[in-house]
Amino acid sequence: MWSTQTDWALSPRYSLELVMQSVFDVVVVGAGAAGLAAARDLIEAGLSVMVLEGSHRIGGRAFTEHLPDGSPFDLGCHWMHSASINPFVAIADQLGFRYDIREGYGLQLVNQHGAWLDHSAKARLSRASDEWTQAIRRSFDQGLDHSLYEATDQEGEWRDLLNYWVSLDTSVDVDQVAVGDLINYVDTNENWPVMDGYGDLVAHWARGIPVALNSMVTEIDWSHQDIRVRSTRGDLSSRFVVMTVSTGVLNEDVIRFIPHLPTSTLDAIAGLPLGNYNRIRLSIAATLFDTEIPERIVSMPVADQPMSLSIRPYGRDCVIGLVGGRYADYLEKAGQKASRAVVLDHLRHVFGGDLLRHVKGDRQSAWRGDPLIKGAYSAAAPGQSFQRAVLSQTLHERLLFAGEATSPDQFSTCHGAALTGRRAAAEIISLSQH
Repeated sequence: MWSTQTDWALSPRYSLELVMQSVFDVVVVGAGAAGLAAARDLIEAGLSVMVLEGSHRIGGRAFTEHLPDGSPFDLGCHWMHSASINPFVAIADQLGFRYDIREGYGLQLVNQHGAWLDHSAKARLSRASDEWTQAIRRSFDQGLDHSLYEATDQEGEWRDLLNYWVSLDTSVDVDQVAVGDLINYVDTNENWPVMDGYGDLVAHWARGIPVALNSMVTEIDWSHQDIRVRSTRGDLSSRFVVMTVSTGVLNEDVIRFIPHLPTSTLDAIAGLPLGNYNRIRLSIAATLFDTEIPERIVSMPVADQPMSLSIRPYGRDCVIGLVGGRYADYLEKAGQKASRAVVLDHLRHVFGGDLLRHVKGDRQSAWRGDPLIKGAYSAAAPGQSFQRAVLSQTLHERLLFAGEATSPDQFSTCHGAALTGRRAAAEIISLSQH
């Protein structure tokens, strides 16, 4: 007996009904963007599908919370990256979700040692950034897929800031990511934040897709033509299985495979670990900030690493600080008070201490501690950027992997995950016709 998401109300909350079925054409493991996209295309092709999700909700790393003041807050993905090739832009238009059209990530002012950068400093930063990009390209062109740390200038004036930006882009530090990831990623420089919540957008788009919640998969027996999927809600059988759980989960051996996955697949999973990236939101009145201060600034104190701050985004009463890599892990383990204190310190650095007495509350993501995800998004370890293609390979024409880690050029994004789900669905549709 299975509980299935079948009928949605106007909000992302949905009702459940019970169905009796244990044999499907396809079982999809994971109800993030990849699993939902795969399921939608497979159903439209006439195949019977069940999506198993270990959590109490759908969306995976696309998750919007609604705070007491009514504003949506994305704990995970928030930007529709590479908007002109991002399918969620058309979906947002269709569903009436608002987004902000920007080039890049919008204007950023950098506050270094208590003062805004002057023209000369901005020019030096721009040159340093260009030199980093050229150094990364040279390494890749020479066939060196080593770490960004090895490829870039780690003695320069802007090292700390550039390293920080890498931690946000990749969710890991510069010594943990291969130059191939930065070269292979396709960025059209159109990054549009979803004002109404990217997580809610994904949830509304998924309306009608059959998902069994609170159904943790424990074993995949693919030793026979029909695959047996064992979960905490019982057993299912299917001809195909699409695995969309994160590499963080796959690396932990939470799901048993019979027979064991090939060594090449295990190596690919190990080579694409999840980093961490968290958003720390403080409640504070938007009217307390000068209207000339742009929404996105960077604080660079002398004694601490930089932090990007979103100041009263979309006119809302909040400030959001961003942390990535090992620092995100450190703060997450240190706890909510420590994370809040760090953002407060950066606000004090830029705006002075008087502002702090107006902060009313906070809300934070904690992706490393989510037992069903175990991190933010994948980053190819040095020398391992080729593993994304390896992980995307179908095993014995019936076991497929999808998700952002399997995308060759749109990894670490929601739309990249969805496109890999569609790729897996297209392959199954082709195989099922033989």
